[in-house]
Amino acid sequence: MMLLKGETLENFKAYRHNDIMHIVFDHMKRPYNFLDTQTLQELEVLVGVAEKGDYKGVIFSSNKSTFIVGANIKIFVTAHDADDETINGFLTEGQDVLNRIEDLPIPTCSIIKGTTMGGGLELALACTTRLLVKDPVPENPEYTTLQLTKLALPEVKLGILPSWGGTTRLPRIIDPTKAIELICTGRNVKQKEALKIGLVDSIVEYSEAMNTARKVINDLSNNNILLWQIRNDKINPTSMGRFRASITYPLVKYSIKKKQKKMFGDPNKYPSPYKALEVLKKTRTMHRHESLEMERKAFIPLVRSDECRELVQKFLNGERG
Repeated sequence: MMLLKGETLENFKAYRHNDIMHIVFDHMKRPYNFLDTQTLQELEVLVGVAEKGDYKGVIFSSNKSTFIVGANIKIFVTAHDADDETINGFLTEGQDVLNRIEDLPIPTCSIIKGTTMGGGLELALACTTRLLVKDPVPENPEYTTLQLTKLALPEVKLGILPSWGGTTRLPRIIDPTKAIELICTGRNVKQKEALKIGLVDSIVEYSEAMNTARKVINDLSNNNILLWQIRNDKINPTSMGRFRASITYPLVKYSIKKKQKKMFGDPNKYPSPYKALEVLKKTRTMHRHESLEMERKAFIPLVRSDECRELVQKFLNGERG
């Protein structure tokens, strides 16, 4: 059954199947999905339907060859010269809608496939569970490199840091030390590693993805204790203790310095990895709302920096870090 009769959404299709709400990312004018203000506003409408409806759960998927490639990079160009209120408002809007997904009293599942980065991965992290579609074989005539698994929070490569909850949620979902490394380097995670580190819960064939997601939703909807535990772990402080933290953060800082000196001849060339590390260190013992506020405060000066302007322009010019 289709939802929202009489309304047209450019970025989504939504329907009900056996008491499960399906939210499908599918921009009608683009070959792939990304997040921008309009997408967030439409997503808010759909989350509102989920909050008011009598559903067993919600499944997020994509009709494109990938899930969500990230935020529209042009947003950051606009943010370079925006005032604090405008930037904070945009960050808060993204954080709020993902919080609402995370706080739904029913299980949520994202079916991830192909290149899923930045805000796309942050949305998946807000879900109760994540399924990853198995990579296609290269012999497939419709195969493209975008269809290969590449999961990342690459914001430091643009001179910023994940600020729609990625810096907050990743260390609470996977091993905190691994999360720190992934956030501070922005590197890609491929299929096997994603499963090994717990970034996804299962790898499934494309033909089985939807049925598997529906089974997961049905199983979780009958296990309130597990559902509560998963949600509780994501809104409370991380599991990293003081002793481990005292070793991890200096080692990561040393690694950043070494890498930047080797690549650029200057260990302090780009401040974003250091700022991300600082935020991760401060938010280790914070609850979700405090940690999200810290993300926003750190993002604003970074997005205005000359380094961010330089890296964003390089990205737009086709130069990848």
